[in-house]
Amino acid sequence: MDELIQEIFDDSTVSEERTRFTAQEIPAAIEAILFVSGDPVQVQRIADILGIPVKGCEEYLEELIKKYENDPMTGITIRKADNSYCMITKPAMKKVLEQMYSPKMTPPLSQASYETLAVIAYNQPCTRAQIEAVRGVSSDSIVARLLDRGWIEEAGTLDAPGRPTLFRTSRQFLLEFGISSTDELPSMELMSYKTIRDLEDSLRSAAEGEDKQMTIESFMATGKGESEDKEDDGDGDN
Repeated sequence: MDELIQEIFDDSTVSEERTRFTAQEIPAAIEAILFVSGDPVQVQRIADILGIPVKGCEEYLEELIKKYENDPMTGITIRKADNSYCMITKPAMKKVLEQMYSPKMTPPLSQASYETLAVIAYNQPCTRAQIEAVRGVSSDSIVARLLDRGWIEEAGTLDAPGRPTLFRTSRQFLLEFGISSTDELPSMELMSYKTIRDLEDSLRSAAEGEDKQMTIESFMATGKGESEDKEDDGDGDN
């Protein structure tokens, strides 16, 4: 850490016009920024505020993440999502927070919804037509529900006739599934999730190994494109 501190204050990219923070003040300043923001803050933005290099800022953030994770006396932690960071409560605090706030009665999603989420996660960005090519059924209502839940978002349009909308998983998806980027998604078959708990468990237990990520093309080539569901949403997504 001493070498990092020296590198930060010797770096020529540090603005002389900004308030200079001591090495001891930087972690506290990062905590204050994340706490006040509430929403995820890009690491570039944090570095700009503090007037330090992005690389040094990332290393301070990683140190803070380890500090929170290893401290049983705190109920908060810092989580990374893409190139952004946010301060959140630890998952272990769920029960006590449920006692403080009445849990939202969110209707559970169907198996078809989890299948659609997996298709998007492993093939993003993709269009409705590409999603339906994998599932074999219409998925309009399911995509709309995932948008409402905040797990997917629009990602522009495809340069093709009709300019169909592209979809990708959102930052909220990363935060709720506890991963920093979609690169951490395990290699697995797409149609294997019956509940969100199944996918969460798979994320935690995924072993490192050969990448067997399935694309739309390879999925269709295996002959698995014919979904067992012959109707759009027989389990209640219509």
